[in-house]
Amino acid sequence: MDRMRLPDYLKRPLARVDEPSAKKVREILKKYNLNTVCDGARCPNKCECYSNLTATFLIMGKTCTRNCAFCNISQCNPCELDKDEPLNVAKAVCDMGLKYCVITSVTRDDLDDYGAGHFAKTIAYIRELSPETKIEILTPDFCGSIESLITIISSKPDVFNHNLETVPRLYSSARQMANYKTSLEVLKYIKQNSNIVTKTGIMVGLGETLEELKALFCDIKSAGVDILTCGQYIAPSKKHLNVEKYYKQEEFALLENMAKDAGIKYTIFAPLARSSYKAAQTYYRLMSE
Repeated sequence: MDRMRLPDYLKRPLARVDEPSAKKVREILKKYNLNTVCDGARCPNKCECYSNLTATFLIMGKTCTRNCAFCNISQCNPCELDKDEPLNVAKAVCDMGLKYCVITSVTRDDLDDYGAGHFAKTIAYIRELSPETKIEILTPDFCGSIESLITIISSKPDVFNHNLETVPRLYSSARQMANYKTSLEVLKYIKQNSNIVTKTGIMVGLGETLEELKALFCDIKSAGVDILTCGQYIAPSKKHLNVEKYYKQEEFALLENMAKDAGIKYTIFAPLARSSYKAAQTYYRLMSE
């Protein structure tokens, strides 16, 4: 099948290596031997975020135990956990002066607790070194483990984010090793058993229908999710899932209205919106109301 060309409105410039803020971010990441999802997932907003002296930290290595057909993170044998990583992330948060930070990870189905303890340690160190910093975590599903979710709740992040990614019908092609019901139940469990703000993200352009999206928004509302992000799927390479449709800005406005009609109050819908895009602004808006 021929692939559609990327529309001009979805193109972003490469980050300039000589831009002072971006250079500082790279130096800090190198100093502490840290990874970011900005690089690993080829995020189109990397230039903007690095220039604003921020990044989304990617913990527990650069390789994933799953193989989602839309994702640019490599899938192979995972590495040993770096015991110094939680402290190093906290040090980087301090060096970057972050008032709001986002921590995500690869999926680690090989670990007994699926990486929940590593998240908890990272949060604890950030609380110790930078107690005023708000912390958002974007986690895998932990295979639905209640024990792992209790570990996360006990660590008290300010925001818990877990992406549903797409509509149930497309899981078999986009998220072959994941389960829609499990992901939904993870979000529901956190909301029902804590006062943590919950968040999820989806992408469009994989062949979903408006009726499927409407049902998805209703499921998200039923799970008590506070914040929803929605952006355009862009294939990282020819080896990844093909884009079935490029949505225009006015179509994103239509979808956002559908989500609000379903009862989801806090939303970010835009072609280049990603899970952590404008995360701080959305959180502070929610907390101020």
